[in-house]
Amino acid sequence: MIPWLLSVPALLFQSPAAPLRVVDAKDLPRAARGPMVPRVPDAGAGGDLQGQMRRNARQGPSIPALQLPAGSVRVRDKIPDISGWRAYAIEVPAGGKVAVQVVEGRKAWFRVLGVNAWGREEPGLLQNRIPSGEPRATYRNPDGEPHTIYFIVDTLDPDMVGEVFEVEVIRS
Repeated sequence: MIPWLLSVPALLFQSPAAPLRVVDAKDLPRAARGPMVPRVPDAGAGGDLQGQMRRNARQGPSIPALQLPAGSVRVRDKIPDISGWRAYAIEVPAGGKVAVQVVEGRKAWFRVLGVNAWGREEPGLLQNRIPSGEPRATYRNPDGEPHTIYFIVDTLDPDMVGEVFEVEVIRS
C-alpha cells in the first residue's frame, strides 16, 4: 500500500476552522491616536484635480484609526473619504504575531501597510512589496513588552470612496 494514501482519510475528516467573528467598522471605537502619515508613494493620485484633492487629503499629521478588538476578527468596512485609506490600531503582546489581509472587495485595488506610531516600519513588520493581488502585512513582536501597531488599508485607485471591503485580522 502507498504510505500517502493512509493520510487521505485524516485530511477528509478534519473539521473546518471556525469562522471568524464579523465586526462592522462603525461599531469599533476610535483609537486614542492614529499613526503619522507614512512616507510612501501614493499609487492612486494622478495629475488631475481628483489626484490633487487626494494628495491634499493625505497631508494631515496623522491618520484617524479604529481600535481593533482582542482576538482574531473579520472587519467589514468601507473607504471613508477621498484620502483613500483607513487605519486600524492593534495591541500586539510580547512575542505575539498578527496578520492583516483584505479578503473581500476588489482585492487587487488595495494594499496593506504596517507601521508604528511614527508612520515608519520597525523590526517585526513584513510588508507585501511584490504586487500579487493579495494585500497583506504581518507583524511579529520581537520585544518583551506589548506594542501598538497600525495597519493601513490603502487604495490604489483615486475613485474608491465608499468602496466596501473586508479585512481578516489573525492573531497568533
